[in-house]
Amino acid sequence: MRHVFALVGSRGDVQPALAVALELRRRGHEVVTGVAPNLVPLAGRLGLDPVPLGIDSAALLGSDLVRRDMRSPHPVRRVRALRAVASAGWDELRTGLAALLDDVGGADTVVTGLLGQEVAAAVAERRGLRMAALHYCPVRANGVVSPVSGVRGPRTTRAVWTLGERVRWGLTRRAENEQRAALGLGGTRVHLPTRLRDAGAVEVQAYDPALAPGLVDEWGPRRPLTGFLALDDAARARLGEAGSGAGGSGAGDGAGADRADAGGAGAGGTAGLDAWLDDGEPPVYVGFGSMPVADPRALLAAVDAACAELGVRALVSAGWNDFGGSDGGAGGGAGSAGPDPDRVRVVGAVDHAAVLPRCRAAVHHGGAGTTAAALRAGLPAVVGWYSADQPMWGDLLRGAGVGVARRASTLTQPGVLAGALAEVLDETTAARAAALGARLVPPAEAVAAAADAIVHTA
Repeated sequence: MRHVFALVGSRGDVQPALAVALELRRRGHEVVTGVAPNLVPLAGRLGLDPVPLGIDSAALLGSDLVRRDMRSPHPVRRVRALRAVASAGWDELRTGLAALLDDVGGADTVVTGLLGQEVAAAVAERRGLRMAALHYCPVRANGVVSPVSGVRGPRTTRAVWTLGERVRWGLTRRAENEQRAALGLGGTRVHLPTRLRDAGAVEVQAYDPALAPGLVDEWGPRRPLTGFLALDDAARARLGEAGSGAGGSGAGDGAGADRADAGGAGAGGTAGLDAWLDDGEPPVYVGFGSMPVADPRALLAAVDAACAELGVRALVSAGWNDFGGSDGGAGGGAGSAGPDPDRVRVVGAVDHAAVLPRCRAAVHHGGAGTTAAALRAGLPAVVGWYSADQPMWGDLLRGAGVGVARRASTLTQPGVLAGALAEVLDETTAARAAALGARLVPPAEAVAAAADAIVHTA
């Protein structure tokens, strides 16, 4: 069988799906991979021969549209920005995916993530192909997991989801019908979840049932909960990122890789990271991935202050942000000595699976990938959320007794980060986190289950 992956968005949107692509190829299937242009180097190091598809996700996340307009105090400007972001890159995705399918002579299945699946579904419909999607969090109406903090009860939870689906359809309906018209399809008044259900598409729920008990029974085989997806050891080694045990050369490759596919401008060097980790108590990991930190210097100061107050160390992964400095320590701006480099270490990309088990807690944005990696490492977490599914993950961790959640913008306020960390740096919370981590579906089983679901899509 031939499966064409159409993967757009940030690294967290793309990398889990690449694990499934590698598994399908291992089984003898033909896999064709299209990814966001800025993530072509990442997929290339995994040997998937990727082609660029859609738009540069780092550029979008760093744009005024995301950083300024989506946070505007003016509701009209904010709604316009939400509508624009929801359909950003759809033209490029449609034309790129159609060209890719033409180049390879068609496919059996189009596989996509959550982002861009409206376009991928329309292309699949136009060409009579099967459709599969990978969801890294609950995004369909249900009575189990609420998308909004404070909502309780199956009936109310379902009603909130239904309202959210209507809002999403209102934001994207015009753009989606424009894409359908460009493909020669008629317009539709039915939103995507219903159309995918009626078409028999499979929507793989790529997160762990331990965090969402009840969804397995509610959704059934068309929305199977597989567990969190992750690359295996060999694939992670090919990425050559820090902490993978590759030593000095691997760390250097990781820093370069970080610039190539994950930003991290101004991140400290990764040489000597193993020695730093070994030379003291396990640190708190701090990383916000692709999320744009509004004031990196203020965040570093908050991290340093929290470490000083609590007597801990911190390892900060810069992600797609510029934390300043390039000396392998914490860095700092003009006129500022920066945090204590013995207490706070700033690096670029790191191998979560290798580094997080050597930490004692995690502070992160609540993206599904980082959430999964921290849980698998048995770490309690402070979720500093921005938007989308991140508050939901914060609520789920809090409900499981293994984390707390704060709006990301509050973490630089005096005492907020230290207070949040103090809540999770206790033996009871650590024990709960370790127990939950041990219950999660192993990565290899999760990836295999996702591949099975895609292969057996009818």
